[in-house]
Amino acid sequence: MSNGFAATSKKTRRQEAAVDSHSPDNAAIPVWLHATESFYKKLNRIARDCQLSRYEAISRGLDALRREMEVRNSALNRNIKSPAQSEVFRRTMGQVSRNYWATVSAEEKRERAQRSARARWERLRGI
Repeated sequence: MSNGFAATSKKTRRQEAAVDSHSPDNAAIPVWLHATESFYKKLNRIARDCQLSRYEAISRGLDALRREMEVRNSALNRNIKSPAQSEVFRRTMGQVSRNYWATVSAEEKRERAQRSARARWERLRGI
């Protein structure tokens, strides 16, 4: 025997699913169906200005957004609350880095650069 509550909740779920199927965030619907004319104008302008294909512009933009979120959510940025603190920390760490590299010999710098270049080439060949 079915109660009215179960029937109502099924109906509500069907209605919610119907609304969700038209949502711009529904992954089952291609995103370009929700893009406006102004979106395409902006995409075309940015791709042309950057001398990229439209696909490459979107792909790089998504990568940049992901990197920005990683930086924003990094442990450092979660713990440093003010922009002033962040600037002081950035300058301090820059000076620490300059001081460290001043102690490394030219030969050691050259060897590290060669190892790094070899590693980059190996990664590129592996792709």
